Amino acid sequence: MFEVILLIGKEVYMLIVLPKKVQAQLDEVLEDDEETVDARKEPWSYTTWHRWTVLTDRRLIVIIRWPFGITYDVWPLYLKSLSVDMKEGFFFDTIYADYYTQKFKFEFPSRDRKKTMQFFHEINNQIMHPKVSKDGHKTEEVINEFEALAKIFYEKAISKEEYEKKKKELIDEL
Repeated sequence: MFEVILLIGKEVYMLIVLPKKVQAQLDEVLEDDEETVDARKEPWSYTTWHRWTVLTDRRLIVIIRWPFGITYDVWPLYLKSLSVDMKEGFFFDTIYADYYTQKFKFEFPSRDRKKTMQFFHEINNQIMHPKVSKDGHKTEEVINEFEALAKIFYEKAISKEEYEKKKKELIDEL
């Protein structure tokens, strides 16, 4: 299990636990000096998937487990190119993320509004005050390449296989 502990002063503010298989997916994309800041899981649904949204000091990483837990998709969304908005609802509070032409919608139970608001504010905080890695220049170049690759993929100029292959090469460079 993976735990994220946020400390405010000497008090534990939040503890997030990710299942082992989800943690394995996250470990594949995390950079060596990348820090996890927060994470949220959307409610379970009979007809769709489980989805975890992990905020790091550089990215919003979306991990989707398709029904029956057979396959996972991992979407690293670099904060530099991300815009977010939040709407409070009666049953669910929704965070909308726009990453180039790709739209993401995250729904969390409104009874947990305080946690959702904290998560939303932390995303905005990380967007406004990004952290640069130790090798910031190289990382910046790779991020720019990844963003260009994502844009090409979303415009359907390359296949998913080509996208995944190049994405893995770029992640290995980091």
